[in-house]
Amino acid sequence: PAPPRDPSDRVSRSHTMAPYSPKDPEEEQAWETLRESIREAAARGDTTFNISQNPVIVQLPEDIKMMKKSLKTLHADNNYALAKLPPSLGELTSLTWLNVSYNQLTSLPGEIGRLTHLQRLHCNNNLLTALPLEIWNLKQLEELQADTNKLKAIPTGVLEMSKLTKLYINNNPLIKPEDVTQNLEDIVPKPPPVGDCSLTRLRFTECFVHLSFHKLCDNPDVPVVHYLADVKSLDLMKTTLLEKYGVSS
Repeated sequence: PAPPRDPSDRVSRSHTMAPYSPKDPEEEQAWETLRESIREAAARGDTTFNISQNPVIVQLPEDIKMMKKSLKTLHADNNYALAKLPPSLGELTSLTWLNVSYNQLTSLPGEIGRLTHLQRLHCNNNLLTALPLEIWNLKQLEELQADTNKLKAIPTGVLEMSKLTKLYINNNPLIKPEDVTQNLEDIVPKPPPVGDCSLTRLRFTECFVHLSFHKLCDNPDVPVVHYLADVKSLDLMKTTLLEKYGVSS
């Protein structure tokens, strides 16, 4: 007989990002210059660091974590080739403002959920198809700019951001209430990969999907996606939405 199925087969686990190597001499030179700038800024104890308008950097170096003791503002915007952020970004736990707008990012690392002091997150004008579920942990977030991406829905954690007063999600292919005429699994994005966030290390790969619509920061009918592990969790979520937000399904 076949051996019992390991329960861990039902979940996805975080994976360490493979070391990145620049692809050509121009990028390698820019990469080493950036790494040296990070080391110098960390030694000075800089509270602000700017990595902007760099046309060749494809990925931020893991060295950025060297600034975790002092860094409060990180501008990594308008980098025309920047497509990936390292998991070590989550070690910058003193950050209050993260600006990664106008890049080529297709995802944000789940480790962003460790940035519990973050007040402003600018990730507009990228290629994001989803926001990490771990943003539920950003309880201090006041402003989220996610305009001009490829987002279809916002993760459920946004409903718990009691300090959020500015939400910019224009120019995204957001799901509309009238679109919900077919199986949700066919129109809602699959759960994004889990990162090594302190409270979210595992995630069910097979889950139930629920979608609700909310008025958030003067944005009407914002689609919020909920991923639930079982039917009981799904029923509980529906009850919570009705009792807390007056949203029925």
